Amino acid sequence: MDWDAMAQPWLEAAPDLEASFTEVFAALFDAAKLRPGETVLDVGCGTGPTLAKAAAAVGETGRIVGIDVAPPLIAHAAERVPGNVELIVGDAGTHDYETGVFDALIANFGIMFFEDNDAAFRNLRRAMKPNGRMAATFWATPPENPWFSMPRGILEQRITDLPRPDPAGPGPMRFGNPSGLEAILERSGWRPSIQTLDVNLTPPGPADRVAALHMKVTVGMMLKGVEVDESQLAEIKGAVAKACAAYQGDDGVRVPARVHVVEAVAV
Repeated sequence: MDWDAMAQPWLEAAPDLEASFTEVFAALFDAAKLRPGETVLDVGCGTGPTLAKAAAAVGETGRIVGIDVAPPLIAHAAERVPGNVELIVGDAGTHDYETGVFDALIANFGIMFFEDNDAAFRNLRRAMKPNGRMAATFWATPPENPWFSMPRGILEQRITDLPRPDPAGPGPMRFGNPSGLEAILERSGWRPSIQTLDVNLTPPGPADRVAALHMKVTVGMMLKGVEVDESQLAEIKGAVAKACAAYQGDDGVRVPARVHVVEAVAV
């Protein structure tokens, strides 16, 4: 895979995406309850928005390990993390971790992409200390999340035969129905509890800036492998900007979202 090409839009969009997920990050760390001195694994750490916060929570006596499959994202993360953070380029589901070393595992939208869910969560369980904790966020269904359903609807009106992702395969909406994840965790050595939260996504700037963010990330992801011309792209961007304007108020664009938060204990 050409990781440089794949990662470029995410690197360009990283600051705005991080601002968008402020309330989601807060929910993740509220669930994680990290403590000074703990050793923590950050799964799918990407460009590193959760690494520094985790490092601050565990303090100088703690240790954070971040893992992501994309080398350019890890390289970006390396530029912003403190000294008690170790970074690994690898697949979090198959990486050969030391056995029983982590007190806690965190993952912000990072657990929906494993090729083999049961094997991945068993592997992560093996890396945890007895009673080690997992806290992870993941999306509810597309109809509950206009961040995805809005651009998808706009594209479907304009692009024939738009590819449809496999709802059961690796992808951001994989566990929209959280019962599937709950069953996987239970048979993989975890005792899970899942809550559903309604939050706001808070992308910075006016609707035009938010539309540009969508064009880089969500629209770009949905149009992967699809041929579109410049006039179509301009029309799509205009429609996305108009839709984003509907979410703009005095405090900027606020997009309602529904996310699940899983807390699980290694048993």
